[in-house]
Amino acid sequence: MPHEREYDPTLQSPSERRNLLSQGVLRLRRLFVQVANVTTLRTDTITERTDAAGVTVDGLNLKDGSLRLSTVADPGDAGAIPVTTSAYCPLVTAGAETRTLAAPTFIGQELTLYMKTDGGDCVVTCSTTVNETGNNTITFANTGEAARIFAVEEGSNLRWRMATADGATLTTV
Repeated sequence: MPHEREYDPTLQSPSERRNLLSQGVLRLRRLFVQVANVTTLRTDTITERTDAAGVTVDGLNLKDGSLRLSTVADPGDAGAIPVTTSAYCPLVTAGAETRTLAAPTFIGQELTLYMKTDGGDCVVTCSTTVNETGNNTITFANTGEAARIFAVEEGSNLRWRMATADGATLTTV
């Protein structure tokens, strides 16, 4: 591959090894796997096949030093927004519409919702509250309005918490 370079950690100093991302496109040279439970995977290199792709690990994409969230498709009117991964969801409406949002699936999960195309208001009703006030509904009325939420543990339950709401309105149903 024209953009691929081999990296041998045995020929590098510790400080050079810490700069894997600045090394450019790399090919796996050494791999260590814990034999007992096969739960640990250690490598001194990462492979990126194209300049545009980045490296994806467990659904998260790392490209040029930035973490990039996955996209989840807008499920459409009366649909459920998927909560299987951290992601962003561009909302598109063709009239007044609704969406539902289940409880998060893991602590630290992040979800960014925003109105991409405004054909009417989009009301997202969460199965958990999104703040300590007790709001559980987010309404998007105009293009560009956005809400960023993240998952926390409250007792034995996972709940969404609002990081930011720009233009989106919070209410309680």
